Amino acid sequence: MKKTSKRKIRIRFGPAGKPLGFKGEIIKVPEELRNMGLDALEVQQVRRLDITKEKAELLKEEAKKHNILLSLHAPYAINFSSEKPETIEASKERLLQALEIANYMNAYVVVFHPGYYGSREPREALRIAIEALKEVAEKAKQKKLKPKIGPETMGKKSQLGSLEEVIEIVKEIPNSQPVLDFAHIHARENGSLNTRKNYEKIFEKIEEELGTKALNQLHIHFTKVEYGDKGEKKHHIFGEKYGPKFIPLAEILIEQNLNATIISESPILEQDALRMKKIVQALLKGKSKKELEKEE
Repeated sequence: MKKTSKRKIRIRFGPAGKPLGFKGEIIKVPEELRNMGLDALEVQQVRRLDITKEKAELLKEEAKKHNILLSLHAPYAINFSSEKPETIEASKERLLQALEIANYMNAYVVVFHPGYYGSREPREALRIAIEALKEVAEKAKQKKLKPKIGPETMGKKSQLGSLEEVIEIVKEIPNSQPVLDFAHIHARENGSLNTRKNYEKIFEKIEEELGTKALNQLHIHFTKVEYGDKGEKKHHIFGEKYGPKFIPLAEILIEQNLNATIISESPILEQDALRMKKIVQALLKGKSKKELEKEE
């Protein structure tokens, strides 16, 4: 990885959805997050796409006012490698609609789960998904939609979405970027992310396959995770002694001056987002790793 020391370090933190206990409208969340000391929000549309154009535009203004960077998570009911053609068609429509909503709110990326292998061989599932996503990307271009298409690395071994597969999708799909869910990578690869070298291999692979520009605006999901033979089982909070390790990732982001948005998917959402921010700030001030390990 090339060091870009002249670039200002910029790492944003925020939750996947509304803060816990927040009962207000989504348009009030940016102010709430700013008051907490956070500056990112991944808007959750995982059950259904129900944000109107008017509400999305209001959210855009509130986010701008409070310096909150927005992203959007598309519905879980997306499967671009389904054995049912009608499911793939519905998936295209859902992702395109999510891109339209994201465009109204000025979200910079739409995160989605690519699909499942089912009875297909992984290479066949990947090929089918890429062909379907090409159609979505072409329609998004025609509609002049700006948000990037963000396939997420997935945590179950039955799911399309290994790091290698996500990289292949991004290679083929215009205006796309990988969404790096490090808990999912850790779980899928049987606990692979415990040292700095483990993370370095991931960033080196992305840079080698997609170019340095792929590291310019990273979108990251991070939480602690429990896993088994089939991959991801359950998310956990910081302090429960589950992996992956966060400090090695934070060190790389700081030292390489990488722009990144880190979204907490912890059971305590914003609290662990703030804990990650605290760790990064401590590292920037020169606090030793050993002192910070208790925060993990």
